[in-house]
Amino acid sequence: MVRATNFRLNRDINPCVFLEPMILYHGFVFISIMKPRCTLLFFLLFWVPFASEAQIDMFSDTSLAGQNIIYRKAYSGAVVIHSMGFGAGFRKVKSLNAFEKRFWEADVLLMKQLKEIKTTNPWYANSKSYVYGKLNDVIVTRFGFGGQRQISRKPYWGGVELVFSYSGGASVAIAKPVYLYVIEFTNASQLEYTRVVRKYDPDQHFYDNIFGRAPFSEGLAEVSVYPGLYGKAGVSFDFGQYATSISALELGFTVDLFPIAIPVMAFNDPVNLFATLYLSFSLGKRYN
Repeated sequence: MVRATNFRLNRDINPCVFLEPMILYHGFVFISIMKPRCTLLFFLLFWVPFASEAQIDMFSDTSLAGQNIIYRKAYSGAVVIHSMGFGAGFRKVKSLNAFEKRFWEADVLLMKQLKEIKTTNPWYANSKSYVYGKLNDVIVTRFGFGGQRQISRKPYWGGVELVFSYSGGASVAIAKPVYLYVIEFTNASQLEYTRVVRKYDPDQHFYDNIFGRAPFSEGLAEVSVYPGLYGKAGVSFDFGQYATSISALELGFTVDLFPIAIPVMAFNDPVNLFATLYLSFSLGKRYN
């Protein structure tokens, strides 16, 4: 056992060895019972360089420093997958304040019915695939205006920002007639036939005389236009690394309404309402 007299006489022992620190306020204040100057030395050697380095890192990272800037404008392009097909979109945004924005958007989407099933003619070699009973290919274009409301802001160290968006405007459906390669016999007794391009007619074209789908360019001169309206609502998840960049997934619901019904499939009623769920991936930029 070391006596107190031995401790006082031994001047070669570093007094910091006997430092008994008490950590208060999460380690920011150290109190030494034995030597207060050791606490000051510890603070200068450890805490000051750590705090300086953290401060430099925080302000040198553009992804963090940019969080305090409100960018007035933004634009983005998107790839869209929805429950009836796929498409693309563009959006230009203007900020009203830190939480609300306004934008205009344009979309181009291909619409397919759930009953569309591709098939081929098994009686002819090298036959092409087609959708039996399809009357028209339908492409929907939209142009409208909307708004955004910030649900939660991205933390300064990074993360995901949640934004609720809503929009509405004009919707125009373009219906192009479907053309097929059809088998026409020139000499039925000798099984001689030719392959010709014909507009699909459900009363004349069946499984046994359809060879396959004709090129998409067939029928472009016979398109029909159906004007209508649309409404959209969704939630986007922006996980972009930098404040000036947009990298977001948006999940939502869209309704397209057309006063004049569009014939899509034979033996089915024409359609004047398209209700779809969509998922889009957007890339863009914010700027002033």
